[in-house]
Amino acid sequence: MRDTTRVRTLLGVLAVVVLVVSAAGCGIISDQTKQEAKKKVEAKGKQAKQEVKKKVEAKKQQAKEKAKNEATDLQKQVNAKKQQVKKEVEAGQKDLKKKLDDLKKKVQTGQEDLKNKVDGVQKDVNEIQKKVDELLKKVDAKKQQNQ
Repeated sequence: MRDTTRVRTLLGVLAVVVLVVSAAGCGIISDQTKQEAKKKVEAKGKQAKQEVKKKVEAKKQQAKEKAKNEATDLQKQVNAKKQQVKKEVEAGQKDLKKKLDDLKKKVQTGQEDLKNKVDGVQKDVNEIQKKVDELLKKVDAKKQQNQ
């Protein structure tokens, strides 16, 4: 608000100076006064231009800072989200590893049980084979006695 008031004031001063200069051009004011007025107008114009330039530069700097801060905030949010996702992935991996270990134990226990059963069946088969062999010997012996 103050900036627009200041700019309006400067424009008003500039208008007055232009009127003075134009009046000087009509011969009412001397050449020296014309030159002084011209210099004053140029100085005021230059000053106004510099002030506007400074204000634009300040606004530009503020916008840069704001953008930089917003970018930093967003980067922090992204990093926090990354950490959260990383923790969730690690927790999932631990859970999966535990389940895999449990499954390996079950498989190993099942294999041991199966091996024990197979060993038991093999013993039974060996015993039956021995009994069959003994029976076959007895049958052969009986055949030889009968002949």
